[in-house]
Amino acid sequence: MNLYEIKIEHYAPKDSQQGILTYLVANSDEDVYEWLKSDPKLDRDRWVYTPYKDNEDDENTYDIYGENYEVIGEESYKERMIRLRGEMNDESVELSDLYYGKTLYGWNLVKEDIKEEEIGSVKRLGISIHTC
Repeated sequence: MNLYEIKIEHYAPKDSQQGILTYLVANSDEDVYEWLKSDPKLDRDRWVYTPYKDNEDDENTYDIYGENYEVIGEESYKERMIRLRGEMNDESVELSDLYYGKTLYGWNLVKEDIKEEEIGSVKRLGISIHTC
């Protein structure tokens, strides 16, 4: 099992917010993507809503560019989000028409092969950790 931090960036006309939303114990980046796609409930009053399900259904493909900006392949939306570790790491995301705001999610690997004892230690500190 690996420990990931789930990050958030929210942009709106009058404010913005960035930070760590929660931590997640998962086997892989694909598991993190699937967890976010499921629109999980963090606690009693907070849910995570992502466009992952809807964007996956579009069946669009995205070009993959090499070092000299030549197209070296194609990938699906899901493959792109897993490779980039979330839409907040996607340079092509447009932040326009923010009347209602826009929220982007992403993740980072904190620790590979985390042990149950380490997870318990972090939870005892009062840090929220979810599992897939």
